[in-house]
Amino acid sequence: MTTAPPSLQAAQAPAPAAAYRATPTQNLVTIALAWWLLAGLFLDGWAHNNLGESLETFFTPWHAVFYSGFLAVAGWCLFLAWGGWRMGRRGLAAFPDGYSLAALGVPLFGLGGLGDLTWHTVFGIEVGIEALLSPTHLLLFAGGSLIAASPLNAAWQSPTGRRAPLLLRWAAVLSATSLLAFTAFMHMYMWGLLSVPQGLGWVQTRGELSAVLLTALMLAAPVLLLLRRFALPFGAITVMYTLTNLGMALMLAPGDWRLPAVALGCGLLADVLCVLLRPSPSRPLAFRAFAVLLPLAVWVPYLGGAVRLGLSNLSLELWLGVAVMTGLGGLALSALVLPPALPAGALGEEG
Repeated sequence: MTTAPPSLQAAQAPAPAAAYRATPTQNLVTIALAWWLLAGLFLDGWAHNNLGESLETFFTPWHAVFYSGFLAVAGWCLFLAWGGWRMGRRGLAAFPDGYSLAALGVPLFGLGGLGDLTWHTVFGIEVGIEALLSPTHLLLFAGGSLIAASPLNAAWQSPTGRRAPLLLRWAAVLSATSLLAFTAFMHMYMWGLLSVPQGLGWVQTRGELSAVLLTALMLAAPVLLLLRRFALPFGAITVMYTLTNLGMALMLAPGDWRLPAVALGCGLLADVLCVLLRPSPSRPLAFRAFAVLLPLAVWVPYLGGAVRLGLSNLSLELWLGVAVMTGLGGLALSALVLPPALPAGALGEEG
């Protein structure tokens, strides 16, 4: 059997598919539509927390906002996939690079929505924490998170360095903000910034301080992940923290602007620290130092200020100690986000 010359083989080989990337503007449209969905989610959360047992039907105005937001962002993602289809791309490859998450999230959310309608019809409307942890709501959360994460994934896969175009970096920040807001919503019963720890009794104090430690990890994780890939524009952490906590305050404490104000101040402090330390994978010591100081920039002012104003009975050992623990948690997260390099011998095969 004869074989074709290498030059002929190269000519006969199929050309690699051209990259299909969403433009920065298209990513921002995805984010805006995902926030439509998020607005409906927080509105529904407000209804559950403020109207409680008066909710007797699936068909409510807040569900209309929530599900219309899903239809809008799902339709937009399918429109983007149609653009890939016209380019000859098929399957998940029809979606822009990074949007395979949306391709999975849209049907998952749709399945959760149908399941939610069935669940409410059979078992009624959930009240309290049950509304957060019902299986169909967890499907909705997973699907919505995958959709909201698509612009971040697309920015991450872009062939640019840490100082990518500013619009691309802001798209990554705003997409990560969506993910943080989803996570905060699903953990509203443990969101440590919504209530000031009082330190009254072992059981209560244990729960309050556990909420602080969990919230500290949730706030630090997306920032450290973004820093692994991008040089954050100034104001990025402020936007992430302020928008997330504004949504939480409007949902659970309407009219109380102290939480968004605290988030704004702590976010600005964290942004200043980021400018001064310039954390990056090429500066691992600065990265780990920032990972420690980021939670401290939130919890030292929050807890110390609450004690100073007489809003908390925590002792100095308790509030300062748990603040230091949030910093140690940030250090642990940094080891996961930016693990130490393996020695050359550890890269070989086992045995």
